[in-house]
Amino acid sequence: MQRKRKRGDSALLLYITPLIIKILSYYVFIYPIAMSIIWIIGGLYFWMNYELKNRNELDLLKVYPDITILVPCHNEAETIALTCKTLSCLDYTNYHVIFIDDASEDNTAEIIRKFIAKNPFFHLISLKKNQGKAGALNKALGLINTPFVLVLDADTIISGHTLKWLVLPLIHHVNIGAVTANPIPYNRASFLGKFQTAEFMSIIGLIKRSQSIFGYLFTVSGCATLYNTDLLRKLGGFSTGTATEDIDATWQIQRAGYRILFQAQAIALIQVPNKLREYWKQRKRWATGGWHFLRTHKDIFFYWHLRHLWLLYLDFVFAYTWAFCLVITLIICLFSNFFVSVNLILLLHCTIVSFICLVQMAIAIEINTFYDKEIKRCFFWVPWYPIFFFLIGAILVVWTAPKSLFGSLENSGKWKSPKRVYEDIPK
Repeated sequence: MQRKRKRGDSALLLYITPLIIKILSYYVFIYPIAMSIIWIIGGLYFWMNYELKNRNELDLLKVYPDITILVPCHNEAETIALTCKTLSCLDYTNYHVIFIDDASEDNTAEIIRKFIAKNPFFHLISLKKNQGKAGALNKALGLINTPFVLVLDADTIISGHTLKWLVLPLIHHVNIGAVTANPIPYNRASFLGKFQTAEFMSIIGLIKRSQSIFGYLFTVSGCATLYNTDLLRKLGGFSTGTATEDIDATWQIQRAGYRILFQAQAIALIQVPNKLREYWKQRKRWATGGWHFLRTHKDIFFYWHLRHLWLLYLDFVFAYTWAFCLVITLIICLFSNFFVSVNLILLLHCTIVSFICLVQMAIAIEINTFYDKEIKRCFFWVPWYPIFFFLIGAILVVWTAPKSLFGSLENSGKWKSPKRVYEDIPK
């Protein structure tokens, strides 16, 4: 009897296993293709109906409201001098810069003080204990008396035109809580730098363009976003209970009934990790921040007036579900007898997905050529994109799930800046 039962269990397992693989593989295959098509259509629509038509919109800017630029710093000695130089000569009137040295262990503060002596609109706040990016920003938020505040990463480079493009919608539109910039990596000497440049264009850029059509973003660009100061204070500043304060700020603003705009013309040149270890740490923090978001904003489904955010939340749930499906499918295929029978199907799926990715990246790079003529050189690195963005991203989503879902959120925003390498801005 026991032998018959074991044979029955084995037969059931033999039947269920390929069925599970088939279901999971279909989702793994269909989801990225569907989202790529949505991003491509949305990105092209936004580009044709907003970017192309609004290229001369800066002519509408007749007044220059006061802006405070907040630059949180933690061990930024390698790049902070370049940031200070660019911020000292912006083509914009009426702005101040507050650097918040968050208990740096190098000579970041000393470098900043040298520039303060030459620029009276530069200021420095030195914190004795590490507060994390959100905590550092909150310390400075109470000192601001300007209507708008720009949060700028210490390794991010902007121009006066970027400030103008960011402030323009806040003046000419109502109910706008924040305007976020268009980040473009400028350190492209390494393989990772070239890959991430293409990634930022085809993923982050197209997603924000697509979401902008519906009027709501999943997240602002943490490297450079201009906020309504009074609204930011009203919402309690930035959350220290999440690994990604920019995502939380985005949702708090939109939950309060305000919109956030993506301004493609507002270029922010950023540094991306050049070492695999730093890349892994950054994406691990992003994955952790995603789980924190799912925990802290799941209550939106209890409020009918927040129904406009339900689909955005569910889309993120589908993305994280897809990551689990991908990892589970790969594990089943590698450690089962069905690997030989399904590998050809998986190969076909991967080929189709890679082709869609190539189309997506080609369109994204063409759109952004208007802002960066050299960006087409990164297209050669596109074939590596599915490996890094899909595989590493999926593994990290699964890897960070237990601690992020069930661990304490206290002090989640504590940070350690990635290792910076000085690199000149491309002309």
